[in-house]
Amino acid sequence: MTPQEHDFFINNDNPTPVEFFKRFNCTSKQTAVSKWHTVLSTLLKVYEDDPKFVDIYQNYKKNKYKQAIKDYFKSSASILDEEKDSIDRALTKKTGKAIRNRIDDLLPNDQENSKKPRLTESVNSSILISADSKINKVDHITDLPNEREDEPEQFDTRNLLTKKRFQVLHSWENVIKEIDSKKDWIIDKYNLSIEFRNFQQSTIREIEKNPFLSFKTDLHKILCLSNIMLIEQTRPLYLTCVETVWRQICQRQVPPSLPDVVQNMILEYSKLLNAFTPIADIQKTWCRNFSKVNELSNQDDIEKFCGSQIVLRKFLLLNLKTNNDNEDTFIHNMLHDLLKEIFRDPIFELIWANSESASSKSRRRNNKENSRGKKPDFKLLVNTNDEILFGEVKSPKYKNLSSLVCQDFVKLANFQSGTLDELVKKYGNRIGMASFGVLICGVQIRIYQMDLEYDGLYRMYLVADVVLPTQKSQFISLVPILEALYNVKDSVSKILEVITSETSPILSRSDYCRLPPPSPEPVQVTVVASNER
Repeated sequence: MTPQEHDFFINNDNPTPVEFFKRFNCTSKQTAVSKWHTVLSTLLKVYEDDPKFVDIYQNYKKNKYKQAIKDYFKSSASILDEEKDSIDRALTKKTGKAIRNRIDDLLPNDQENSKKPRLTESVNSSILISADSKINKVDHITDLPNEREDEPEQFDTRNLLTKKRFQVLHSWENVIKEIDSKKDWIIDKYNLSIEFRNFQQSTIREIEKNPFLSFKTDLHKILCLSNIMLIEQTRPLYLTCVETVWRQICQRQVPPSLPDVVQNMILEYSKLLNAFTPIADIQKTWCRNFSKVNELSNQDDIEKFCGSQIVLRKFLLLNLKTNNDNEDTFIHNMLHDLLKEIFRDPIFELIWANSESASSKSRRRNNKENSRGKKPDFKLLVNTNDEILFGEVKSPKYKNLSSLVCQDFVKLANFQSGTLDELVKKYGNRIGMASFGVLICGVQIRIYQMDLEYDGLYRMYLVADVVLPTQKSQFISLVPILEALYNVKDSVSKILEVITSETSPILSRSDYCRLPPPSPEPVQVTVVASNER
């Protein structure tokens, strides 16, 4: 495997066989497919949890690329045939002239008096045909393979296994070294901004000596290079504030957003399920409950009631025995209708299927090798065409703290900080501006809110940690799920009011808080699994 082939698979979002053939100008089907399969199999030994490689390999085994491969080489063969015919015609003309000149040199000028036999036209033609066949034989040394694809050749992976995975992190290292903060985050005399910057400096010194980080064990270090502070229930070791202060920071006072009538319905459905009530009777109850909307007068509560009813029916009828190990199946069964109903509103647009992030593309605009933005699993746009929320999804087969999940977490964090940068550029640094990230790993849903209230510090708060029901006895867990998602919807609506208001942005802020700063510098750091260090 060449370095170019390795980079193709690592950097390409969809390294399918046809893309590989185009990139390396492959002409032999058998050799090309074998080479692509060999490189993919080799990389899977190193990145066995990478969903990109796993999905492509499974699609290959299911023959999903067979027709595309056949069409590609059929098209390529016709182009090659045209070029070959053109070359053949030129070679035939050129060869014929050369042979005739050679014959003229060998034969005497007066062939009528010569003792050497005169070459007839038929003999002359046979010589030309023989010569052409030998010349053209070069083009047919490698025959086109048949439809059966042979097993790929064995490949020595020892060299590759000794390598690590390089992760290009976008860091404001040059900015961190020249601090000019006019607004630090201070609580009870603890300057959290200074402690965070000290942690950044120590991380920079560490990777200068030994540029290896792990997604699983060095998550805070990877995030700090992009000025992101993760705020969850466990206090980071680099902060010295006491636990009472940290609990004060983590505690989020969020008003209940789910109408009481909806909570009571969920409790009712849960009791029916646990009593093994026939599903037909439960559906009758579900239909009758629509009349309870008359108990509501607030339009917002009415919309939440209707949306919740649709979501609840989805989970009432859900076949919990379905295998959700496939990410697409998991999204379709458990998430698609849930999120669609929550954000069913003319001011929102929920986009699935790996749509490119505009904020990510903006950050990478100076990257000549890859200027395309990264793609979240889903994102939410408001009617100003601004990205506010991003989502990353992993099916239940992935462990919650696997390196791949942590990698998606870093990706999500950078989506959030990137869109904050774009909002600041567009609207100025307004109070109340924030972005949201939803990390779904199996049945666990974690929601993060990020702000830029203090200079040079993206605070990434965990605002909800809920679990999807996988058993009838867990149906009641839909209460905190709907609460959390409707709270996010309400918060995004308030942010839309902030960015569209006539209020002037804050001007007395440091340049260090992105108004906007230079593009982050790409820092190549080797990111490995924790057991590789």
